[in-house]
Amino acid sequence: MLKLYNILTFIAIPLIVINIFIRIINNKEDKKRYKERFGNPTIKKINKKIIWIHAASIGEFKSSRYIIEEYKNNYSILVTTTTKSAANYVTSYYSNKVIHQYAPFDVKIWVKKFIKYWEPQIVIWIESDLWPNTLNLIKKNNIKSVFINARISPKSFRRWKIIKKSYNELLTTFSRIFAQSINDL
Repeated sequence: MLKLYNILTFIAIPLIVINIFIRIINNKEDKKRYKERFGNPTIKKINKKIIWIHAASIGEFKSSRYIIEEYKNNYSILVTTTTKSAANYVTSYYSNKVIHQYAPFDVKIWVKKFIKYWEPQIVIWIESDLWPNTLNLIKKNNIKSVFINARISPKSFRRWKIIKKSYNELLTTFSRIFAQSINDL
């Protein structure tokens, strides 16, 4: 399944690039930082061990406050988000505590470049969406990872149920999974 996904994402690269430029024109993407979505950093890496927190939205990011406060002195905290509003929130309220980058699109070559540059020691995944290439490369690079606030909508459950084996394989990336509720276990 992952091979098919990789082929499809590779074929989609021209569409992804066109879409990003349309989003820039419509002010839905940051024109100064769009290259981050292709795995290209816009910030120089600090020579400290890195904890990577991935949280797609503002709400998901807010749940990482304790982790940031607890570990910011001993680690560089790399936060990735997928939305412009979440990026603005992180940089407005946490710029002195974390490094923010947009999460790269889930295209293997872009995620590989991102992971190679940042070399995180641990990944804290707070987003409900599971990205096959990203999770596969986290696992392949033996990066410790935990899934916090895990949840699945009924619609996503029906979709993942069709490819249950792939979903279960993605979940093996994480050494610990903390579900939002008992219904999400």
